[in-house]
Amino acid sequence: MRWDAVVVGAGPAGSATALLLARAGARVLLLDRARFPRDKPCSEYLSPETTRVLERLGGGVVEGVAAASHARLTGMKVVAPSGAEMVGRFDRTGERFSFALPRASFDTILRRAAEDAGAVVREGVKVQDLVYDRGAVGGVVAKETYRARVVVGADGLRSIVARRCGGVRTSPPRRVAFTAHVADVAGVTDLGEMHVGNSGYVGMGPIGGGVTTVALVVPVRTLKQRLAPHPDFFAALDRFPGLTGRFDPRRIVRRIIATGPFAQWSRTSVAPGGGALLVGDAADFFDPFTGQGIYSALRGAELAAACLIPALARGVSGPIPRAALQGYARARRGAFAGKWLLERLIAVGVGWPALAERVIGRLARHSELADLLVRATGNCIPARAALAPGVLAQLLW
Repeated sequence: MRWDAVVVGAGPAGSATALLLARAGARVLLLDRARFPRDKPCSEYLSPETTRVLERLGGGVVEGVAAASHARLTGMKVVAPSGAEMVGRFDRTGERFSFALPRASFDTILRRAAEDAGAVVREGVKVQDLVYDRGAVGGVVAKETYRARVVVGADGLRSIVARRCGGVRTSPPRRVAFTAHVADVAGVTDLGEMHVGNSGYVGMGPIGGGVTTVALVVPVRTLKQRLAPHPDFFAALDRFPGLTGRFDPRRIVRRIIATGPFAQWSRTSVAPGGGALLVGDAADFFDPFTGQGIYSALRGAELAAACLIPALARGVSGPIPRAALQGYARARRGAFAGKWLLERLIAVGVGWPALAERVIGRLARHSELADLLVRATGNCIPARAALAPGVLAQLLW
């Protein structure tokens, strides 16, 4: 049997793509190496604009997320190495917020929605390679060979599809994250928090039930083993001025999970010979400080489906040619170019303590600038609003 689409990876990007394609009448096979529900290292909050994408997905997705989300964030607090802090809000009325919930719950909601839309879901299936048809990607190899008119690589940071479709690039700074769920963290409010240190940073926020998701992000060069459990997790947290004394190590309720290194992106979002494209973290992955990963995954799924649905409707039996997929690559650049640049600029600031002190100090004194930056990183306004020369000048002088 030849599928219209084989989607590799049932995280947010893969499940949303599968949902949209299946709803349009495509024969879709959705594969994931894990069995759901499963935990994922993540900031675990959905930027306000993500809610609109969930609404467009339909199928009761946004209602399911709202019911499962027992925490809502109304903005972000950023703390400098000295302990100085700024607060920015998504808006000042409190009406705009972000859902926050564990990835185990969120991903399961989307995976079920894809299945309800008609996608065939197979868990515990590890894709090992791609198969080719006249120079184009024509399917995947797992326990058996699955042939398709298009393969969608949504298999994350270590994507086998991306590696086979031209490889990946990396750039400094190279960082690794260690994430955990901790109960009864002192001082948690309706704000997400980012604490910048002299070597790395911490991101955290409530996810409901008195539990906080906590991510310690450090440079690879500081570690002896990249993805081994962090030997000094809580002591490392305690060294940040805004976190001292807030954690009880006995209240950890989910084991520490490591991920990274970050700052990685594919050389191309469309396979050189056609027949495959990449979405979500398989296409690009930067530091999780802005919390835009899930939004980018879902918005990328919409862009992929908008390209693939008409291409599949043409009825050609072989792999979709590269020319028919190029519209997706252009749409990604148009949708995410500003986001990519903003993330890189923030990465520079996070890795340069003196600069972080200066910018955070400016934001603390100018709440309108703090709000603008938080809204841009929360996808409430275009990233270019924060990249205007006048805004950048105000952040520094």
